[in-house]
Amino acid sequence: MANVGKTGCARSLRPGADELRRFAEPYLRDRDVLELGAGDGRLTWLIASLARSVVAIDPDGAVIAKARREAVGRGTANVTFRVGAAQAPRVGAGRFDTALFSHALC
Repeated sequence: MANVGKTGCARSLRPGADELRRFAEPYLRDRDVLELGAGDGRLTWLIASLARSVVAIDPDGAVIAKARREAVGRGTANVTFRVGAAQAPRVGAGRFDTALFSHALC
């Protein structure tokens, strides 16, 4: 896993959207989801298509800004992007049905 922790993990290390949808749908459908390590929203769009709401957090302000612009372009109303760390997301206790921390090291 030489690419772990580096920007741009090899595509072969990432499951495809169909695979993620089949696996994740029971945990995401009509749920309030906290996504940690959201980056520029690559997985957020899949999550948002299933979830009631998504709060997507990443420590990199530049990628969060990119994701916010894309959300506006997509007309995505159920996603909120925030700059923050997974260790202290500051989102309040008990607000989420599901928390997702996926591909954050790639």
